[in-house]
Amino acid sequence: MIGEYKVNRSSRHCHALKRPLREGEWYYSVISESGDDYVRHDYSAEAWKGPPDGSIGWWKKQMPKSDQRKMVLAPPEVLIDLLRQMDQFPEKAQSRYLLALMLMRRRLLRPAAATETDPPAENHMRVEVVADGSAIDVEKCNISKSESETLRNELNELLYCEVTPDEDDEPV
Repeated sequence: MIGEYKVNRSSRHCHALKRPLREGEWYYSVISESGDDYVRHDYSAEAWKGPPDGSIGWWKKQMPKSDQRKMVLAPPEVLIDLLRQMDQFPEKAQSRYLLALMLMRRRLLRPAAATETDPPAENHMRVEVVADGSAIDVEKCNISKSESETLRNELNELLYCEVTPDEDDEPV
């Protein structure tokens, strides 16, 4: 079983330059082991020389701008429904595969046990929806580094929406 690891949010400070990260500035976050724990350090783009030795993972992100609207992920039921509907569009197989992996990471899906009477098709993985126990077959795809940014942007457009404050809503 895959374990869950706790990693801190961005420190909003460059670990190398010992300065705050500025609004809109691109930075890199790095995860490393420290004893039995995992630590996160953030590096400004100007200080980035590649991941430090012993890094487990890293990614690039941009500091939010003060006028930037908050984006939220669609509800779990919508995400599962989208995964099912994407089966009708073979040209979206890579996006569908990434969505399934993301939903597994969020623990909305889990690997399903294959049965002898109904095995998944070749080059497919069967996942189970945690909420209702239904099974979904998803085509496994190879994704090159050059394709990953385009697919990431496509998924972000599908999965996230802006939160706009409703002027009629008053705090209770």
